[in-house]
Amino acid sequence: MSDVKRFLPHYDVIVVGSGMGGMTAAGKLAKEGKKVLLLEKHNLTGGYATSFVRGRYEFEVSLHEACEFGDGLDGAGYGACRAMFDDIGVDLDWVKVPDAYRVILTDMDVDFTMPFGIENCIEAIEKLEKGNGKKVRNYFKLFEEINEALEYIGSCGKAGPEPKVMATKYSSFLRTAAYDTNEVNKSFKFGPKTENVLNAYYGYISRHLDEASFTVWAQMIYIYLRDGAHVPTKTSHEIANALEKAIRKHGGQIETNVKVEEYILENGRCVGVRTADGDVIKADFVISNGNPTKSIVDMMDRSQVPEEAYKLAGARKQLASPFLVYMGLDALPQEMGIDSYEYFIGRDMDTERIWTETNDWEPHTKVSATCLDVAIPGFTGPDRCQLNFTTIYDPDALHKSGMTKYDYLPENERFANVLIDYFEKSTGAKIRDHIEELVIATPATFTRYCEAFKGNIYGYVCSAIDGAVPRTLAQEKERYIPGLDFVGSAGYRAHGYSSAMTNGYQVAQVVLEKLGGAENG
Repeated sequence: MSDVKRFLPHYDVIVVGSGMGGMTAAGKLAKEGKKVLLLEKHNLTGGYATSFVRGRYEFEVSLHEACEFGDGLDGAGYGACRAMFDDIGVDLDWVKVPDAYRVILTDMDVDFTMPFGIENCIEAIEKLEKGNGKKVRNYFKLFEEINEALEYIGSCGKAGPEPKVMATKYSSFLRTAAYDTNEVNKSFKFGPKTENVLNAYYGYISRHLDEASFTVWAQMIYIYLRDGAHVPTKTSHEIANALEKAIRKHGGQIETNVKVEEYILENGRCVGVRTADGDVIKADFVISNGNPTKSIVDMMDRSQVPEEAYKLAGARKQLASPFLVYMGLDALPQEMGIDSYEYFIGRDMDTERIWTETNDWEPHTKVSATCLDVAIPGFTGPDRCQLNFTTIYDPDALHKSGMTKYDYLPENERFANVLIDYFEKSTGAKIRDHIEELVIATPATFTRYCEAFKGNIYGYVCSAIDGAVPRTLAQEKERYIPGLDFVGSAGYRAHGYSSAMTNGYQVAQVVLEKLGGAENG
């Protein structure tokens, strides 16, 4: 038996979980010379940023598109996430997807493609519904002010923003900050088609727009439509590989097949972790890419957890759990009539109605469909392509259904058939006869393989009163357990690839400051 010890006696930082938030945090800390240990329970890093192989197909698991990785459109500057990766030393090529999205609304006779570029969007909306271009222009001006206000607040540091500046320069930001997205949208009196096509991105931030923070909505939509969206030249696991390479290059230690079972608290402070193998590893700080609710409730000594932390973990709402269909098709996209990269298809985009339907475990006709081979021709192979469907449900819907294990596979097939039929009817594409491989993932899949809490891969509901802005402002107060920070989809920046990465990077900067900065700085 080897006498070589796997772990050091002590680390500056232990990062638990190699999702995008955890890996970005580890990369920044290692780059600044800190002793970093990244622990991952699976045999590969990346979390949901991964792929799997069936037959002759390698399927992308989770990434639709990421923002802030390009040079920008309409005169916009260098992508913030791209600059962050450059700082860490992540070497990765990105491809811009052709359009923002195509939305097909079967009850409204709408088939509309939203282009990138603010002026392009305004022109397209005016063609869709005459007289709405001017309204959308004013809408985007509000978006621009909100983004400028957030950049100003972020630049103020601990001193905080000047009240006079906020009141005079960013008054619209202040007026809308407490409102949900639907409340603000209604005030613009858009036509029905315009309102519905603008709502298409809603599933990326919340369950429905009556609870979604308008500030978060404005920031996300404006950055996406202004700058464009990107995907890596290979699957999202390429991002994990590039981050892992950068972490190791900077001297960070990565250990896979190590499951953390407990966060060790001493006198209320997190001082390390205990693994399933019984190893106790100590550190000055611990950063967790896990779900805070599960971590605090199930993985800590209850007597050491402050009551405020315990209550907060139980109070926040879990966002949504997915039902996914991955299809390997034995023809090229254009041969089957697939001519868009990302589709949003539904009867309409009445987000409250759609969410009500998703409380029951039954097929519903709101689906996002992506075909990587449209964005990157030949991505899957020279004579084939992949098409992926995503729908979301209330995290309790599958459990409440009372489904037995004997019903599970037949029900999955029934759901998939509904979505395939609806896609074909809505788009005119013919895919059924070309399906060579078909794989289905449900909330149970993510619970089993990833231990996702209730199968939820999206973190917490991002509402006006508990969204990215109030969480950011309260992040120091909410560090109820000194020495422990959370990153990833349930972090204060909310879910999504770009948000998770940014969250990890920013938390690393906070930890660096508490550790005394870079090793030589």
